[in-house]
Amino acid sequence: MMRLFHDDARDDAARTLPESTYIRPDAVAGSFYPSDPDELRDMIDRQLAYARTLLHDSGFAKRLPAGAPKAVIVPHAGYVYSGTTAALAYALLERGRGTIRRAVIIGPTHRVAVRGVACPTATAFRTPLGTVPVDRDAERRALATVPSLIVNDATHAREHAVEVQVPFLQRVLGDDLAIVPLNAGDANPAEVGDVIRALWGGPETVIVISSDLSHYHPESVARALDDETIAHIAPCGKPTIRPSRACGAYPINGLLDVCPDKGMQLRFLGCSTSGDDGEVALADAATGDRHADRPPMNDPDTPVVGYASFAAWEHDPQRSESAERSAHSATLTETSDRHTDGADEAGDTGDTDDGKASLPEHADAVLIHLARAALERYFDLAKPDDPTPADIVAEHPELKRLGASFVTLTEHGRLRGCIGTIEAYRPLGRDIAEHAIDAATHDPRFRPVTADEYPDLRVEVSVLSAPEPMRVPSRAALERMLEPGRDGLIIDDRYGHRATFLPQVWAELPDSHEFVGHLLRKAGLPAFYDWQDGSVSCQRYTVTAFGEASR
Repeated sequence: MMRLFHDDARDDAARTLPESTYIRPDAVAGSFYPSDPDELRDMIDRQLAYARTLLHDSGFAKRLPAGAPKAVIVPHAGYVYSGTTAALAYALLERGRGTIRRAVIIGPTHRVAVRGVACPTATAFRTPLGTVPVDRDAERRALATVPSLIVNDATHAREHAVEVQVPFLQRVLGDDLAIVPLNAGDANPAEVGDVIRALWGGPETVIVISSDLSHYHPESVARALDDETIAHIAPCGKPTIRPSRACGAYPINGLLDVCPDKGMQLRFLGCSTSGDDGEVALADAATGDRHADRPPMNDPDTPVVGYASFAAWEHDPQRSESAERSAHSATLTETSDRHTDGADEAGDTGDTDDGKASLPEHADAVLIHLARAALERYFDLAKPDDPTPADIVAEHPELKRLGASFVTLTEHGRLRGCIGTIEAYRPLGRDIAEHAIDAATHDPRFRPVTADEYPDLRVEVSVLSAPEPMRVPSRAALERMLEPGRDGLIIDDRYGHRATFLPQVWAELPDSHEFVGHLLRKAGLPAFYDWQDGSVSCQRYTVTAFGEASR
């Protein structure tokens, strides 16, 4: 339940979000991060590649829960100082590409103080990578229910803490993103927590807390102070971080106030200081709660700023040998759960058809051609007269209908990337083209595919039917109803435990009882979970797959 307070001195106008056409310009481009779009993309991509390598090669990523984090804490200094540390969290957040469509970003107030938590009147934030819309409807709903939330443009005008997170989010989550930008000023943990609770949403929403750690202590002192602060935050300490230990103490404390309500724990990912030249000390792969050895200090007496990244998953089950056994199959759908609110914004009528009925003639050739055209454009391998993905879609009107797809890439028989969505929310042609690039560049399990590797890739495109509700009174009934090899399955206990397996998973889990058990575990429930009252919602769907011969 939200804890509310009453402030007679509050100006009612400060709680009203007026109509606006104001787009907030980038205030710190060229200082905190590059103002040139290509230079900015290259810097973010390099930092993400560094983070992926660190997480993958250490084995640390395998100890983390599946899927995208629900909440992260990331630093907000200049990218040359803190970007690699922030990239640890954003490399994990890539798992949500295609699912996460809204980021609630909460930072501190460095320039203009406020009482409470402030949203702006802006309808969008502009960065060198483009313009990101603000979810003003969500702001209005929260303003109507949470007294600690106010409207204040002045505190956002030159504030960098929220702004520096937006280019990273644009790069890892794509164009289908809206933000809720917030600055937390003088507010207690419950007041900030109430704002977070009001904007929590479902799988489409991520909470991004923006904070550095200690400021301008000698590095030998700063490291010790930061270690204490890190230990207090993870797994989830009491919300009593002081601003002297973290400039984003107010938003951090708000998240710490919420985590127990959601059954979540914050996992420490890694840390650094501004004196470490971008080298990050990753959390210990064996324990996950202490950093490994830090790099040598260039000068222990040099004042530095401290940075750390954390992530929290809404469902954080302990990985087991049996879960590891299905990890390859499960991760095929780690980015698949999507709410379909606003699907009409994709520019379609909203009509969808199931299976082959919605596909063009000779779909096997057309869909593979579309995926390869997108990849060749991305890798700058297309010839001047080659058709673009838009050209291919224009030739086949069926591809303009809403559709859901997965694109799978293999290299010499080994999985190289797989990204997709379960429920249709945008035109099928666009869905396939973007998933082809995402599978090559944003699957968190693999390093990005290079142009040199492209000729060795084999492409498979899977088109999903619309999920069909099932009347399932019990687990035993579900297991009897399933058709192995044909049915993809979505389960949802209506309390936040939701997951899916594609039909391809039957190849590794051919027994219905085992198939359902592994899916329950993926959803964060025990594998032996049973029900007799119809309390678990189930949907099934089919997949039409089109693949190439081995290359």
